[in-house]
Amino acid sequence: MDVSDYYPLIPLLVAVAVILHRSSAFAPMIKYIGYGYFFVLTVVFITVRERISYLYEHPPIPAVYWEKNSWWSDIGLVLYLMPTVVLFLMVCFFWFKREKDLKGKTLTFLFFLVGMILLFVYAFFFSMTLGYRP
Repeated sequence: MDVSDYYPLIPLLVAVAVILHRSSAFAPMIKYIGYGYFFVLTVVFITVRERISYLYEHPPIPAVYWEKNSWWSDIGLVLYLMPTVVLFLMVCFFWFKREKDLKGKTLTFLFFLVGMILLFVYAFFFSMTLGYRP
């Protein structure tokens, strides 16, 4: 197991932990469920990906390895990003609803726009580093 393969997971997990920890939009139970979901998902994702690598570790690496690895990485991407997007949308909606003036609403919308662009860029890098298929 090469730990550097999983460096792309770190920014997402840190961002989700910060969103859950710092936001008052979520009840404590929702925060704990979120922490547990992402912890279990990370353990399962790494375990299955390592199992796929172990099955096809001897050269020449067959095409089925690349297909299974890409398929599993695509599933992992969806399972990571969909809850992250939902959490991010909930926080932005909570902030937007709380703001009273136009300046605050505009800044919240810009934060939302930048956050969504960063999530799309992250999805691209996640797919290219963990789900690469030659």
